[in-house]
Amino acid sequence: MGPTAPTSPGRGSGGGERATVVVDLDGTLVAGDASGALLRHLLSRHRLRLLVAVVAAPLWGPGLVLAPTRSAAERGLVWLAGLGLDDDAFAAEVRRVAAVHAGGGRVAGAGVARVREHLRRGDRVVLATGCAEPLALAVRDALGLREVEVVGTRLVRHRWRPPPPVVHARGPGKVTALRAAGVELPVDHAYSDSARDLPLLRGARVPHVVDPTRRDLRRLRRGLGRDVEVLRWAGTASVDAADAGGGESGEDGARRA
Repeated sequence: MGPTAPTSPGRGSGGGERATVVVDLDGTLVAGDASGALLRHLLSRHRLRLLVAVVAAPLWGPGLVLAPTRSAAERGLVWLAGLGLDDDAFAAEVRRVAAVHAGGGRVAGAGVARVREHLRRGDRVVLATGCAEPLALAVRDALGLREVEVVGTRLVRHRWRPPPPVVHARGPGKVTALRAAGVELPVDHAYSDSARDLPLLRGARVPHVVDPTRRDLRRLRRGLGRDVEVLRWAGTASVDAADAGGGESGEDGARRA
């Protein structure tokens, strides 16, 4: 993903010396889905697990699509993917996937630069993501952003037993997880690509929409206003005016930060 040079982020309107900044991970700083990459890696390295996953796909596939059953389907896949792995072996696999996920052209260089600019200003920066915290921490380290706090989905796993239900840190659950970590709304800045993060973006003094799909952008503009900032960190062309209502991209959009 080719970076677009960011301009310096402005302060929020809170008037404090130290701004609080919340940044999404997948689709915002790194392309792709870290949780999906981990599951695919763990399942593919063991033929029996992969066979069971394929045979059971008619059950867990629809379960992942429907909101009421999504958490149960995800728990089942996480259990199957890590079945029999002790903590050290599981952690090693997490680090291996994180290094690939945060490598090569997947990283939005302009996004990482913006995070580092916030850090240089002394801001509190929190990486908030729906993926499991150990994976989010490993991706953060692979990005060279160890000063950034991480709030993700709490992962409780056992070597053989299925994991208990958890509250995923996405959508409203992301706001709940942030509050549990001592991050209260409103925050000064929030960055995300997804309309699922509307609860967070609405709770930011300055919301920033990063590389959204056209569908997400329409939903985000309805929820945040048509003048919300749109950043094109991946170097993609701006959304057509007919769909975006004259949205900005690249440095033009970044100047409004």
